[in-house]
Amino acid sequence: MIIKFNKNLRPKIKKVLLISPHGKITITSEGSRERKLAIPSLGLAYLASSLTANGFEVEILDVLIEGFDNEMAVDGNTILYGLTDSEINRRMIESKPDMIGVSCIISNRSREVASICRLAKEAFSDIHVVAGGQHPTGMPEMILDDNIDYILRGEADNSIIRLVETINSDGNLADVNGIVLKNGRDIYINPVLDFPDFKLSGDPAWHLFKLEKYWNAGMCDYEVNSDGGDKKFMVVITSRGCPHNCYFCTSAFMSGRKFRAREIKDVIREIKVYKEKYNLNRIYFWDDNFFINKTRVKELLNSLIENFTGITFEITSGSEVNSLDDEIIELLAKAGFKKIFLAVESPNEEVQKEHIDKKVNISKVPQLVKKIHECAMLAEGSFMVGFPGETKSHIDKTLALVKTFGFDRISISIVNPLPGTDLYRYCVENNLLFEDFDPQNIRWSQENIKMPDVERGYIARRRREVWLEYMKDKINVSDYEQEKQKK
Repeated sequence: MIIKFNKNLRPKIKKVLLISPHGKITITSEGSRERKLAIPSLGLAYLASSLTANGFEVEILDVLIEGFDNEMAVDGNTILYGLTDSEINRRMIESKPDMIGVSCIISNRSREVASICRLAKEAFSDIHVVAGGQHPTGMPEMILDDNIDYILRGEADNSIIRLVETINSDGNLADVNGIVLKNGRDIYINPVLDFPDFKLSGDPAWHLFKLEKYWNAGMCDYEVNSDGGDKKFMVVITSRGCPHNCYFCTSAFMSGRKFRAREIKDVIREIKVYKEKYNLNRIYFWDDNFFINKTRVKELLNSLIENFTGITFEITSGSEVNSLDDEIIELLAKAGFKKIFLAVESPNEEVQKEHIDKKVNISKVPQLVKKIHECAMLAEGSFMVGFPGETKSHIDKTLALVKTFGFDRISISIVNPLPGTDLYRYCVENNLLFEDFDPQNIRWSQENIKMPDVERGYIARRRREVWLEYMKDKINVSDYEQEKQKK
């Protein structure tokens, strides 16, 4: 099949404007707010690096951070923060790009992404518009509209170069790996995804980001924001992909379950660059699964110990319980980690067997928490509740067990079906979704999956009650949740 680009669009692409959308927070029923997030987009930083290395001019526009203090009420319990439409339009016109690429990492930003793509076409009717990220990868037909010319599924470091070069040479767009586009009345999907050789990737193009704005806003981390220290941080990734196939997770279809690790010496070199250039003292590792290779993890941690002092490290995606042991925990402490985030998922063995591909060894958790405390680190546990088929007794058992491990911090998420996951397909096929379920605006604090004997709202209420009861003596809850809604 041969598909050429629309000749009403620009014949050549020299400059690309990459855009990250608004932030979104929810107000709880009693009026407290979620904490705002301000993290520079690692995905866009790598795309920008790939584009610039191939001779294209690139500009970054992070709508969230550029308008961090500007809040817009969407409804009674949702607030957007970021630039206004008129300001986005002005920035686009000032940039004068030939292509605009918009990132859509999670489903509840998809409408904002669609709005940004509409603004792009209003600013320049002949501009090329491309969208990518987890949500478009999982549900491209839902995202593709008249304002989006292309979707690139999966990791787009290479495919965005292939797309631009194909347009510039008037080649066959159907040959671009992972591309989705309209072909007459049909939608064409190239099913082959591209998984870049991570060892050949250049450093993220952080020079295109206004990093001071992220540092001033503060990382979404209670300990960091409350300790009064220097808030400079950087986000680093040492590997991509996760071999597990947890049916609720988007990592499997984004990375194809292909684990690819960087050379440890290259990771150390990158951190040294940031330390020397920015004099920062915090590094957040953003890997899909940092602990998948125990031998490599130990080598990396020993390299961190040998090369750095005065830097605090953290793994944001959670630590795989089955991979941790006393030696690794001791190395984490020596390397400068202050908090270990354990991805327990569910403490209920029945749920583990049925729904969790990692098959977390729950019996290990108490000893791991004890060891973490012995090494003077905080232990945080992450839990999920509300899997298909769970009964009220399952849910009550899970929420009771959450409190038994001795964690310093806990987070409890309601299971929700992200488009593209096996969980989403299962729920659709078995009619398990509530009628008002909106896959483009999923809220993690709301049930969207029907339970056999559980009325809607029960999980949300009990989740909140358990969290407040557990955390009230460990932190200042009001401070943690940032502020109360102003009446």
